[in-house]
Amino acid sequence: MFRLLPLVHRVDKFSACKVQRFPEALKRRGFRTATLKYAEKEPAPAPKGIPCSNLTIGVPKESFTKECRVAVTPAAVKTLIKEGFSVNVEDGAGAAANFTNKDYEEAGAKIKSKVEAFGADIVLKVRSPAVEEIDLLKEGSNLISFVYPAQNKDLLDKLATRKATLFGMDCVPRISRAQVFDALSSMANIAGYKGVIEAANNFGRFFTGQITAAGKVPPAKMLVIGGGVAGLSAIGTAKNMGAVVRGFDTRAAVKEQVESLGAEFLELEYEESGEGTGGYAKEMSQSLSKLRWTFSTSNVKMLILWSRQL
Repeated sequence: MFRLLPLVHRVDKFSACKVQRFPEALKRRGFRTATLKYAEKEPAPAPKGIPCSNLTIGVPKESFTKECRVAVTPAAVKTLIKEGFSVNVEDGAGAAANFTNKDYEEAGAKIKSKVEAFGADIVLKVRSPAVEEIDLLKEGSNLISFVYPAQNKDLLDKLATRKATLFGMDCVPRISRAQVFDALSSMANIAGYKGVIEAANNFGRFFTGQITAAGKVPPAKMLVIGGGVAGLSAIGTAKNMGAVVRGFDTRAAVKEQVESLGAEFLELEYEESGEGTGGYAKEMSQSLSKLRWTFSTSNVKMLILWSRQL
């Protein structure tokens, strides 16, 4: 039996790095065990930043035509206030979403002017600010919004002049770790549902089939082009309303998802694949786009809902 001397263990409470050292006695007894040496780390310096109590969040009113959404609800204001932030909400910012100024004040926010809302340290918006609104941003501030940078280069150049830090909510990757920040998918889900409701409102008859004493009314036929988040939401909503639903997408993997919702997947014979990266479809060639447009216009007896950008 070998009698080993006790090891000395020291654990750095900051880095959880265990330092193990074998006593010299082991070497004198002829042991050839290699000495385990770990670099002893210094305590990690505290991250430099500004305390939440010194930061102000601004919620301006959306200026885009017929935009009824607001970036922060009164319930979210309570959470921000609890974290120590000061929240400035522009007068009437939530009116179109049925949130009154009193609702925000009861949650702890302050009702301010448009200039004061844009002058906060962190500005929260649904849509990207107008070019003239960017001048209201405080230099070096932070903007969190849907921006679509590839389509709004002039907007980015203007934001750069204000030295603003921009968080594009539309650029959040579709991965598990970032799922709680995926506002794009949540908005697409609502858009698919709302698109079917609007279509039903403008449709000339029932979606579901009806059998009455006066005769039989066949169910509506709907074709949903695009099987992303919005498309699948539209398919599920239309199916629940009793319509006969067909779906189409350039990605073969979507077929199973469409059929799982009870819809029929329409297939076209083409060699090009629409599979992109990050769970999205890629931009297709002009020949396939023309074929898809010809296919959709030939089915004019169907109610067609586009869930993808043309």
